[in-house]
Amino acid sequence: MRMPRRLGLRARLAIALVGIAVLAVGLATFLSNRGLHSRVTASAEARLERSAEHFADVAAAVYREEGGWTPNAKRTLGHLALLDGLRFRLDGPLPEPAATATVLVSDRQVGTIAVAPAGAQLLTPEEEHLQTSVNRLHLAAGAASALAALLLAFLLAETLSRPLRRIRDAAQQIEQGDLGARVEPSGDSEMRAVGHALNRLAETLEHEEEIRKSSVADLAHEIRTPVSALLSRIEAAQDGVLADEADNLDAMHAETLRLVRLLDDLASLAEAEQPGFLIEKHVVDLDEVGLRGAEAFAPLFAAKEIGFSTEFEPVAVRGDVDRLGQVVSNLLSNALRYTELGGRVDLRVRREETSAVLEVADTGVGIAPEDLKHVFKRFWRGEKSRSRATGGAGIGLAIVHELVRAHDGRIDVESRPGAGSTFRVSLPTLGTRGLHENGRTTSPDLQTPARP
Repeated sequence: MRMPRRLGLRARLAIALVGIAVLAVGLATFLSNRGLHSRVTASAEARLERSAEHFADVAAAVYREEGGWTPNAKRTLGHLALLDGLRFRLDGPLPEPAATATVLVSDRQVGTIAVAPAGAQLLTPEEEHLQTSVNRLHLAAGAASALAALLLAFLLAETLSRPLRRIRDAAQQIEQGDLGARVEPSGDSEMRAVGHALNRLAETLEHEEEIRKSSVADLAHEIRTPVSALLSRIEAAQDGVLADEADNLDAMHAETLRLVRLLDDLASLAEAEQPGFLIEKHVVDLDEVGLRGAEAFAPLFAAKEIGFSTEFEPVAVRGDVDRLGQVVSNLLSNALRYTELGGRVDLRVRREETSAVLEVADTGVGIAPEDLKHVFKRFWRGEKSRSRATGGAGIGLAIVHELVRAHDGRIDVESRPGAGSTFRVSLPTLGTRGLHENGRTTSPDLQTPARP
């Protein structure tokens, strides 16, 4: 069986408002009718009581004039009752509705008289007409209220649903792949907020789609270059055009290592981005981690004639020593890659209030202001013109970002084109351990003089 289609906003608002109007008028009619009927009935009963008392006074006058309840007296009373639209009975009850009164002559009771409406109806035609007219007015008011509520509902629904329809249309366009679709925010503040949120979502999705396409292209290029080199050398070896087989194998081995490094970087990034990514946290001396990284990279900086200095302050954090070492290694590798001959790189570890700060500053090429928000995205590189061999795969900083986040820390970057960059990692600190004699230590043996 096919389920009925859900009503739209306008139809539901119309039904709700019309229902409220009908309910309000119906309730008012019900309460009014109950109150009006009881009051009209009470008024009619009081009127009948007054009629009985008045007729008892008339009956007493007739009794005095006739000298008793003679047949002529009774005929006279009957004639007077008909003139008043009443029926009467002397010394006997009448069917309801009726009222009784005592007939007094010289303060002596001479009888009891009962009166009732001649038509056996308590309400007069005028009173019944009044009730009918009030009911008709209530029905007219109910119809007018329902009509007004219907018109108001459609106007209100149109006002509310117009911005919602625009948001829905834009969302459907985005769903169908048109990430450039935008909605013009309108309506009240809540509707405008929803419109702005949808536009921001579309901008994010559009940017992420661009990043995805760029990432796929970059990854394909990264893989294609070593694979093409390997393929060409294998074909050359098969054709016998390479005389030095050992040199050819060395070159193929280097290209294979490049592929392995790329795959390792991708695996590390995928692992770090997993929601269930686990790290083994222990008390770690961040300055010791920095020192080990500095010792590993000092020869590389010296070979490239880049000045390298370190400045460490003892500070302990809770973290994974291997993962934190990977953070230091990736940041120093990035500085080495983008700092030119004769430049300078500084590695510092220090305490700032409740944070342990690891900082890598270089005098390299720098990053454009508009590119700073992208530096931690995978495969992103600000200088597309730089060679892939120099620029790397664009994964290292993305790994750093995920590893720092896994340690409940944050990473910030400050940079100016041509003036270098400073990457700052802040981690929650546990306190200073007394492993160093001085409050601050430097490592002049790791420094290499900058080329003049």
